[in-house]
Order: sequence, then structure tokens, then C-alpha cells
Amino acid sequence: MQEEQYVNTDKANQITTEQRKRVNRIKMTIIIIIIIMMILPTVLCIVLGIQVSRLQKNVNKLMEMHGSYEQSLKSGKENYAYAAPKPIIDDITKLEENKATEANDIESKSSKKSTNHQHFDDRTNQINQNSLNENLEINEERKILEDKNQEDNNDNLETRTNQGKYEGKTVYLTFDDGPSIYTNEILDILAEYNVKATFFVIGKTDKVSKEIYQRIEDEGHAIGMHSYSHDYNEIYNSVEDFDKDFTKLWDLLYDIIGYRPRIFRFPGGSANWVNPDGNPEGMEKFIRYLNENKIVYFDWNVVNKDATGVEYTKEQLIDNVLTGVERKERSIVLMHDSSTKGTTVASLAELVETLLSEGAVLLPLDEDVLPIQQIEADSIQ
Repeated sequence: MQEEQYVNTDKANQITTEQRKRVNRIKMTIIIIIIIMMILPTVLCIVLGIQVSRLQKNVNKLMEMHGSYEQSLKSGKENYAYAAPKPIIDDITKLEENKATEANDIESKSSKKSTNHQHFDDRTNQINQNSLNENLEINEERKILEDKNQEDNNDNLETRTNQGKYEGKTVYLTFDDGPSIYTNEILDILAEYNVKATFFVIGKTDKVSKEIYQRIEDEGHAIGMHSYSHDYNEIYNSVEDFDKDFTKLWDLLYDIIGYRPRIFRFPGGSANWVNPDGNPEGMEKFIRYLNENKIVYFDWNVVNKDATGVEYTKEQLIDNVLTGVERKERSIVLMHDSSTKGTTVASLAELVETLLSEGAVLLPLDEDVLPIQQIEADSIQ
């Protein structure tokens, strides 16, 4: 009887022990779940923070590409449409106000070009005679087309007005950074008014972009180079890197349109603060490179301010251009052709209409046009 009691007691103790173990396992499971629930949000926050950091880096890079670069902010300079904070336009204004002086400068520049052509550098010698002949033929055709375009502009002016606010003024509309989703729309507007402009393009190899390069050429507009990559750090790293980028775009355009353009616009302008030296003097070696290769570079003296980081309205963009044109005899207008510049496109038709109706003559650029330059090419030896 006593033995039976001991057996029952052992069984009870065993059951109690198993129950206690089961309860402990449940408690441990609950504790683990609670710990996981506490740790999981922290882990998610860390992952989210990493993603936000990556996105911020991308945003910073985009801001840098569109003019909000760090060096400009550090120096306390105004972000002036990718340009140097203090463009050298005082001398340009004086030049434009004195037509006689301008004519002498053109004659002097033409004489200097003819002298320089006696000393071709290694790169120019690499272009075979057939290519040079093609360039000459195309330039002759372009000249004929431009003369006709100027006559058409004059005809339009005669029918619109005898004397306008911009009578006798020459305006060169230029678009940087294309081809883009808006280029064909820009070309449609220009075709509607029979106006020719200048497109400083970057390098793109997709089918649509190649068709746009060809359309720009076919419709009589000027194609200028604006670097292949538009990456400040890459193209201004050294003269060798600048040469690689320049040649890549030069060859791409030759393969598509059949000739190598002779006009160029520096990303950031010729007196920019985004080169490795962090000041305009750092651009001298790149200007020297273009001079040696007989490439004419153009800056600007009028902006619509579509790359200043301010969200201007269509009317404000138009007013920015007209205010600048009114003060000058000869205006090179900086605008942008990129996927973020829809307002620029929306303003274009009214801008062109106003300029034509008030007597301005709109023409494309070429290497024979007296350039407007923040750092003058002739000043670099």
C-alpha cells in the first residue's frame, strides 16, 4: 500500500515537472517573440535610413548637375545658370553698342583664322581630305540656307511691322543638354515660325536621339557640341579626359550627320567654378585645347533663367529673355532642352512670336559668328 503511494507521488511529481517545463517553454517563446517585436522596428529603421541616404545621394547628384553644386554655395557665389558667378559681359556690351568696333573685330578675327589655318595640329591632320571637303560643302549649303532664312525673316518683318522694339537686333536662340523628350516639340515650334536655332547637344546613342540629331541637321538648325557626358568631374578631370569626351561626341555626330561640328559650349560656361581648380583660371588648359583644334566656343549674354533652381512661370521666362534682348544689339540666349524644362518649351512660341513681331532677326550660330565668351579665346596663349 505504501509502495503504491510512492509510485503515485512520483507520477504526480513527474507530471508537475513536465507541466513546469512546458510553461517555461511557453514563457521563453513569448519572451523571444517580444524581443523580436522590439528589435524588428529598429532593423527596419536602419534599412530605411540606408535607403534614404542612397536616395539623398542621388538627389544631391541631380542637384549638382542642374546647377546647385557645392562649390558655388561654398564660395557664396550666385548659381547663374551653370555659369561663372561673374560672367564677363561688360566688354561684350560695349562691343555690341559700337558696331564699327564690332566690324573691325570681325575682320581681325577672320584674318587671324586664316593665319591659324596654316598650322594644323595633329588632330586636324587625322581628318582626311574627303571629310574636309564634305565639311566645306555642308558649310556652303548651310550658308545658302541661312541667307534664305534671313530673307524669310526680313519678309516676315516687313509684313508684321515697319518699326519694332527689337528692330535691327540679332538674336541667337540656343538650347543646351538635348536631345530630350521635348526636342521634337521645340523643332515643331521653330518650324512653324520658320526660325533656325542652335542646339548644343550631349551624347546619346538610342534610336530616337539619333533621329533627332538628324532632324536638327535636316531642318537647317546648327548643331554644337556640349560634351558627351556632361559630367563635370569626368570631363574637367584632365585635358586627356576632356579630349576623350570631346572626341567621343565628335565621332558620334560625324557618324550620324556626316560632318564634325566646329562649335562648342562648355558645360558651366568658359569661366565656370566646377572645374577641379575651383575657379575660372582652371579652364585655360581646356580653352587652349579648343583653340589648338580650331573649335569656336560660345557662351551667352542673355538667359531665360530656366537653370537657376527657381521655378519661373512661362511669362517670367519670356520676360527674362526680352529684358536682356532689349539692352543688346546682339544676343546669344541660353535655354535648356531637357526632361525637366517643360516650361521653357511652353514659353517658346510666344517668345519667338514677340521677337519677330517686334523686328528682331533670329539666326543660328556657326564658327564665323563673332562669339560671346566669358573668357575670350584670344586671351589664352
